[in-house]
Amino acid sequence: MNTAALETKRLEGMLASLFHHGTWFSSAVITVGLALKLMDGHLAATASRLPSGTSVVTAGIALFIMLPVLRLAMMLFIFLRERDYMFSAITATVLTIIVLGTVLGLYWPIHGA
Repeated sequence: MNTAALETKRLEGMLASLFHHGTWFSSAVITVGLALKLMDGHLAATASRLPSGTSVVTAGIALFIMLPVLRLAMMLFIFLRERDYMFSAITATVLTIIVLGTVLGLYWPIHGA
């Protein structure tokens, strides 16, 4: 195998590992949130020190949503490190569109609501 094929295989392995571990971590966070929600009535005395189950589940779902964005960030770093400026520019453009869309979606005034 040539070095380009080995680099591609290594990149694919890193991205697959990110998705694999990220999915398990997000699932674990959601599971903890669901357990907290189920034990909500039983932990009334210590509930002030624990986050709410709903907020933990929301954080787990946000982690799931962030996995593709983390993949793009990892790819941008790798493309810059390899001095592949065309793919770096494409990846940076996609990341910029995602960030702008998120910011505009969160802070744009809603008319007619």
